[in-house]
Amino acid sequence: MGFQLRRLYSSPIFSGTLGLIFAGLLVSLICACFKTVYIEATTWFMIVYLFMLAFALLVTICTNTLHKYRLALLAMISIGLSLNVGHIGYYINASVGVLQAMSAGLIFVEITLFFWVLILGSGPGTYLADLCDTGADGMGNALPMANVSKARTSYRQTMNMTTNAAAGASTITDYYSSELNQSVMSGKPRDSITGVYKARALYAYDANPDDPNEVSIAKDEVMLVIDDSGKWWQVKKDDGSVGIAPSNYITRILS
Repeated sequence: MGFQLRRLYSSPIFSGTLGLIFAGLLVSLICACFKTVYIEATTWFMIVYLFMLAFALLVTICTNTLHKYRLALLAMISIGLSLNVGHIGYYINASVGVLQAMSAGLIFVEITLFFWVLILGSGPGTYLADLCDTGADGMGNALPMANVSKARTSYRQTMNMTTNAAAGASTITDYYSSELNQSVMSGKPRDSITGVYKARALYAYDANPDDPNEVSIAKDEVMLVIDDSGKWWQVKKDDGSVGIAPSNYITRILS
């Protein structure tokens, strides 16, 4: 997967919020160093903790793994918010200007971390999820989400071809085997024919009852990915049903 800073630069929300966090922490650290005699021991721990949290967000963004660690990050952010708000209240009432400036930096961090709670806690199809555009295209991945409208065209274009190809296959194993046999007979790699491969669901997903194109999937369910273009993938389940599901809910089975 690799560490790629372009994933951070490509998202104004990610780069902007992380920039505010680091800026606020740097201001707070500098102010604390100027007036160490007034600084509580727990304040140093909090600053180090928030720096570690900011670096964790940076690494998971640049490695495209936010969706894998979002629950852990939410827990860490909750701890950081609790620690930070107590120190803001303590230093903002100080008579020393440097300590008030430090409190201002911590306020920026507090607001930004609260926004990150909204980012990591937003489900697929919500306004904030679509705004962040954190799909499985290497440009993010905070959440399992996708743009439904962009997937519809690809889905309809491939449905007719897929239906004919899958008509004689009663299970995933049958369909997968038939595709593999075709690749052997033609001398081409399997993926060069239809791009069909096995995948496993990372999360459970309930299809939208108002959209007949979607399919529900259970966690750890094995299925075939028929079309992986876009942020919603076309899949074929073991019961023979074919439809689309969010790409970030699905991972390819490599073996």
